[in-house]
Amino acid sequence: MSYISDFKTAAIGLFQQGYGPVPANSTSSTVGTGTLAPEIFAEVGQKFTTADGRTLALVANGATALAAGVLVQAPAEVTAFEKLSMTITTAPYTAEGGLTQIYVTNGSTVLNVNQYQGGYAIVAAGTGIGQSYRISTHGAAANGAKFVVNLEDAIIATSTTLNTSGLYPGLDATSKISLIANPYNGVIINPTTATGAPVGVSMYPLAASTAATYNATSGLLTTAGVNQYGFIVTHGFASCLIDTETVVGYPMGRSAGTPGAVSRATFTTAAQVGISGQTTTSGQNGLISLFL
Repeated sequence: MSYISDFKTAAIGLFQQGYGPVPANSTSSTVGTGTLAPEIFAEVGQKFTTADGRTLALVANGATALAAGVLVQAPAEVTAFEKLSMTITTAPYTAEGGLTQIYVTNGSTVLNVNQYQGGYAIVAAGTGIGQSYRISTHGAAANGAKFVVNLEDAIIATSTTLNTSGLYPGLDATSKISLIANPYNGVIINPTTATGAPVGVSMYPLAASTAATYNATSGLLTTAGVNQYGFIVTHGFASCLIDTETVVGYPMGRSAGTPGAVSRATFTTAAQVGISGQTTTSGQNGLISLFL
C-alpha cells in the first residue's frame, strides 16, 4: 500500500488508457484501437493511505456518472461465466503445476475479449477447489466455444508426484472455473437491491466511462471505450448520503430505498459497511466510518 497526498481531483494522468492494435492478445500501448493494455488494468484496485489514516482505492467508473459522497458497488455479478468446465489438451493448455494458462469452455452467453481482465479465476469445484488466480488476459468466446485464460501467477500443483510429462499435476477436467470481475473496474452506484458487493464511497463527482463495443456473436472488440478513473474511500471516515436518521455509533449498511445511500444495517438484508460518525439526517450527507 502506498502513501498519497493528492487525491481530491479526478484521476491522474498516469492512468490514461492505452490500447494495442490486436484486440485478442496485444499488450502494446498505441492509443486508439485495440484492447486495454494489462499494465493499466493492473493498477485498478490499488490501495493508498492518506495522512489522516484513510484508505483509498483507484477505480474505473462504469457507464453512469457518480455524484460525490455516494456508496459505490462492484460491477454486477454475471452468473453465466461461473462454474465453467475446464478442457485439458496437449501443451500448452495442460493446466499442470507451474503453467500459466487454462483452457475453458464457455456457456451460452457470448464472452467479450478481456471482459474479466484484472479479475479472478476461482476454482469453484473439483481438483484445485479453493484456488484463485488473477486474470492477465483472456480470449473472446462465442456460445459454447473454448477460450484461453492467461493467469498472472503459475498454477499451484495439486500433487507431489510428477506425471508422465515431468510436471506436477495441477488442474484437470473436473475443475470448475468461475470468472469474477475486478470489483474496482466498472463500479456503479450501489443499487437498492444488491447485485454485487459494496466497495467504498465516492470522494468527488466522477464522469461516466464510455463503454467499448463488441461483436455480438464472436465477442471480439469493435470499438474501444474510454475509462474514467478516480479514488473512493474504502476505510476510514467519509461523507455519504443518508437514507434514515440514525444516532452516532450505529452500524450502517446499504439502503434498500435510496440508491447510493446508507441506513441502519439490518444484517439479514444489508450487510454492515461502517459506523455512523454523527447523528445523521435522512436525505442529507453524514459522516460514516467505513471498513470495506
